[in-house]
Amino acid sequence: TPESADGAALGSATLEWSDLYLADGGVIYLGDGQDTTLTHVADTGILLNSSRRFQFGDSGTYIHQSADGVLDLVADTEIELNATTIDINGAIAASSTITAAGRVIVDDATDASSATDGSLQTDGGLSVAKKIYNSTDATFAASSGVVTIGSSTAAVFSAAGILNINNTTNATSTTDGSLQTDGGLSVA
Repeated sequence: TPESADGAALGSATLEWSDLYLADGGVIYLGDGQDTTLTHVADTGILLNSSRRFQFGDSGTYIHQSADGVLDLVADTEIELNATTIDINGAIAASSTITAAGRVIVDDATDASSATDGSLQTDGGLSVAKKIYNSTDATFAASSGVVTIGSSTAAVFSAAGILNINNTTNATSTTDGSLQTDGGLSVA
């Protein structure tokens, strides 16, 4: 032990110790009041006590446990994850914008049976700048082949180009056939 608190160093800048060996359960106490500890957990790893932090660079970039079972990675500006594959097992909750420079692939075969399920869900609007493509028939369709847009009284479908209905179903009544309308049909 040193003659007084903070009164001696182990080694120096030019005379370094080589290795440090601690027994199972060994503890390194840090600070005048030993408020921060590193404990060896036998055959498992190292435990940092309480909600203490591992800081990197400054106090704004750190890793710590903010609550039981909650691990926080905190950075002033950005957290980068660089790997060929990043595997996330669990739900993702984003409180801000998600931007993807590449493709976002939803590898799920779940069909939507309501407005609150399916492979892709949104509580807001969905804006698509390019084509929507279905690999089965190169069209955008529900599993039954029916697409409903808006409500029956307020929906407007507008096509600036060609609207191609590739169906040879002949009409046998006023409620079937390839093209159906409950109102009038205007052709310029």
